[in-house]
Amino acid sequence: MFVGGGDCYQVLSREPMLSSRVYVWQEFRRMTPEQVLRVIPAFHPVWERTDPDVLSFADAHAGHGNFRSWAKLTAHTVRALERLDRDRVDREVLGSVFAKMSGRSG
Repeated sequence: MFVGGGDCYQVLSREPMLSSRVYVWQEFRRMTPEQVLRVIPAFHPVWERTDPDVLSFADAHAGHGNFRSWAKLTAHTVRALERLDRDRVDREVLGSVFAKMSGRSG
């Protein structure tokens, strides 16, 4: 599997030794806010009972509709819940997570 940025198709297609090894080209786009509310609770149990407003807040500040960003956010959130001895994600938990992700926490 190869994952690349927006212009990877043009770059790889110029190199026959690389492009000939690509089985399928698949473009992934950012999820819409509506898709985030539908997909993310199914992605990981930590988000199943999370208030939709909190999910939207998390998406606006860290997820940005990007599944890779949501995977990173999820990993940090799971650890934060354990560290804070909490069982549900809220804005306070996310504040701790955002600080950790930005390097502002100890």
